Amino acid sequence: MWVLIVFAFGGVVVASWYWSGAQRVKRQLRTARPWPIGELPENTLGRVIGAAQPLDHVMHGPLTGRSCVYYIAKVEQLRSTGRSSHWRTLVSEEQGVPFVLVDQSGRAIVDPTGAKLALNFDGRSSSGTFDDATPIEEAFLTKYGLRSQGWVFNKRIRYTEACIEVGETIAVLGAGVREPDPTAIPAEGYRAAPPTRLRLTSSHAYPLVISDDPSTTQRA
Repeated sequence: MWVLIVFAFGGVVVASWYWSGAQRVKRQLRTARPWPIGELPENTLGRVIGAAQPLDHVMHGPLTGRSCVYYIAKVEQLRSTGRSSHWRTLVSEEQGVPFVLVDQSGRAIVDPTGAKLALNFDGRSSSGTFDDATPIEEAFLTKYGLRSQGWVFNKRIRYTEACIEVGETIAVLGAGVREPDPTAIPAEGYRAAPPTRLRLTSSHAYPLVISDDPSTTQRA
């Protein structure tokens, strides 16, 4: 009986992981056809892969200070209730700005508003009884009226952050439009078509799907 219960519980855990939002996003990207940025036609759903670069603004991860164009920052506190304990989310902050995606074939302007994202939480730290929060962590808590210190000891807190860092390789699935590229070198000859760039934004039919997971950035 206990063996069946363990297997059933394991099945639930695996199913929950497989159907989680992040895993669905990654599967969408892995199964989509990859296109060079300069060759993806207008209004055609495709996956493009390139390096994220700033357009107008650069952000900084609030927990790590990393230069980025998108971040998700989370703070959780360990709470105990009798014999059990769990992590309670205190803060979840997410921000992004339009950015440029570049490969050898061209450029795309990406507006992440309304996008589905699966980013790796590779910025991790913690504070606790004998481990004070760093100044940047304390400042982030203070922003939300929180403190790392309890009545006597420090609270047990973990901090996680995911970023699209400047220069990081990411994958974007979407359908976009072509527009003149004011930063491109003009084409030679008066009959040559003017250089264009791709603009990717979310729509009701095709919300953008974005990930920095290495499994989604393989072109083959």
